[in-house]
Amino acid sequence: MRYVTACITLFNRGEREIVLRARGRNIENCIRTIMLLKQGFYSSLKIKEINLESDELQKDDGKVRYVGVLKAVITL
Repeated sequence: MRYVTACITLFNRGEREIVLRARGRNIENCIRTIMLLKQGFYSSLKIKEINLESDELQKDDGKVRYVGVLKAVITL
């Protein structure tokens, strides 16, 4: 709910476009935030763009691990 509240605050301040970026296990939270905003607060909310990427993380042992990244642009 924190992310939903933050997005509502930004929209109320006059923002018309918000970029949400989530990595790894938090991708689910990003999608849930968009759905809650659309179903509960802004029926006119549009998903302008969705990009899937990956980030390269280096673990403590020196091995490289790739993590999925979701970037969504939402507009009113």
